[in-house]
Amino acid sequence: MLFELEFLADNVDKRVLVTGFEPFGHHKANVSGEVAISLQGETIRNHIIESLILTVDENGSRTVSKLLETNTYAAIIHIGLAENATRPRIEVRAKDFLNFTIPDNLGRLVKNQTISGDGDRKSTIRIEDWDVGNMIDNPEISDDAGDYICNETLYHTLSSIDFRTPCFFLHLPKNQSNAKGLVLQCIDRMLRPACVDVGAGAIIHQGKFLAARRSKDEKHAGWWEFPGGKFEDGENASECLIREIFEELELVVETGELIGKWIYDHGDIVVRLHVVECFIVSGEINLHVHDKLMWCDGPDEVDWLGPDRDIAKAISARL
Repeated sequence: MLFELEFLADNVDKRVLVTGFEPFGHHKANVSGEVAISLQGETIRNHIIESLILTVDENGSRTVSKLLETNTYAAIIHIGLAENATRPRIEVRAKDFLNFTIPDNLGRLVKNQTISGDGDRKSTIRIEDWDVGNMIDNPEISDDAGDYICNETLYHTLSSIDFRTPCFFLHLPKNQSNAKGLVLQCIDRMLRPACVDVGAGAIIHQGKFLAARRSKDEKHAGWWEFPGGKFEDGENASECLIREIFEELELVVETGELIGKWIYDHGDIVVRLHVVECFIVSGEINLHVHDKLMWCDGPDEVDWLGPDRDIAKAISARL
């Protein structure tokens, strides 16, 4: 799989803003504020984290939107307590609606009111580029940030932010084993470049699948992978693989079912691998970008690159 990265990190060395809240209601502590403070001054992907504790009232909900009038950030993550939740929630929408069940910390009790009347706001993260299933405590994706200060805060921030600045709200349950680790994972994913879509062909023949070794002149030389490459403009996974496998191996293939998608961070590039069954129609193998091939029965016969061993396990399970 051959591809090049074209990425301009225009946010390099800007600060990352992490906010949490003070205690509210009957709570004597608030995990969101504790986690936010624990991250103050830490560095992730060459960005320093700046922490801020927000008051649980209207002024607190507008604090970051006011900061954005004079400050810019590489990313913003709001953290709040979801007292009845059992799993963390990644909020991807702020509703234009408030309906408090308890007063805020200044006694304000809002019932069935819009915030602006201009409609809901979408979070500015690329959640489709996050391998959420591999994150700490298996967070869920939610489009309902509630009707209280958490939702109000996210709404005001998203109304003021540049759409290129990733921002969302993370709701934490009261009891979570590694909330700090999860927040760091979220920040890491916000700062990563967008995924590059890559086709990976599971070429299947007579109950075996084909592995290809990268030649000595290629990046990651000597490691084994599945043939394929980067999508060209307008291509889907099937079209990409038919083209790439012919270019790399001189084989004409037809595609079958999608086996799955894997997101993998190579450090300098993040790829989303679309793994698809492929079957040989015609052609004789000639190698152009690899130096060796092997027909495999299982996942442990070669030294795989990146996530390809996990992919090989998934393919083996289908044979």
